[in-house]
Amino acid sequence: MIGLESSSAPTDGVNSKEPRQRHRSGPAARGADELRPRFYNKATMNPIAETTAGLFLVIGAQSSGPLEAERICSALIQKLSEGSILNLDPSTWQNAMQMVPNQVEAATASKTQNRTMAVADLPSTLASICADAADGDKAGVDLAKPISVYLSRYGDPTAFNCFMLDKSDSAKIHLSLTCLAAFDGGSPGSFAVTSTLLKACLNLSNKDTQSTIAQVFGRFGPPSDSPYYLRVLP
Repeated sequence: MIGLESSSAPTDGVNSKEPRQRHRSGPAARGADELRPRFYNKATMNPIAETTAGLFLVIGAQSSGPLEAERICSALIQKLSEGSILNLDPSTWQNAMQMVPNQVEAATASKTQNRTMAVADLPSTLASICADAADGDKAGVDLAKPISVYLSRYGDPTAFNCFMLDKSDSAKIHLSLTCLAAFDGGSPGSFAVTSTLLKACLNLSNKDTQSTIAQVFGRFGPPSDSPYYLRVLP
C-alpha cells in the first residue's frame, strides 16, 4: 500500500470563483491558489481536448464526526496532490483507488460509446455516464446534476476522472472511479467517449476491515471545501 504519511488532509480554503488562475510557487502562493490547479488542466495542443478535470464526491448522511468515506477521500486527495505532473492521469487515480485496503467485490469494466452532440453538451453527457456508473439512484440522490455543474465551470471538458465514495449504507462504503475521455468522432458533433470503471466495496461490518480502515485513515479529517470536492446527502 502507498504511504499516507500526513496526519491531516489539506485544510486550505478554496475560492472557486477563479478556477482558471495559474499555479504560483513560493510561500505566498499557499492557500487557494496552491490548491486550485491540482485537479484540472486546460490543454491547448488539441482543439478537441480543451479541459481535463478531476472530481471527488462523497455520499453520506450528516454525522457528528468525519465519515470513514471522508477520511479515505482526504487521504487520496493528498496522495494525488503530491504529483503535479501525473495527478490527472487515469492510471494514477486507478492505482490510488486500488491501494485502499480490504476491498471486496472489486470489478473493472472498459467500453467506448459513440455519441452525437454539441460540444456544449459534453459536461452533462460525461456527468450522466459517471452517475450511471456509480448507481447514485440506489443512494436516492441525483448525481448527474452536481457533477454537470462542476464540469460546466471549466469550459468543455473532454477528459474527466470522477472518484465517488458512497456511505449511504452504514455497513459499507462503495467505491467507484470513472475515467472518461471524449474524442472527435469524425463528423460534426460526433464524439466517441471511452470509459474505464473501477468499482469496489469495503465491508465495515467486518471487524478486521473496520480496524484496518481506522488504522490507515483515522488520522485524516474531512476534505476541505474546494472546487474538486463535493459532499452529497442521500
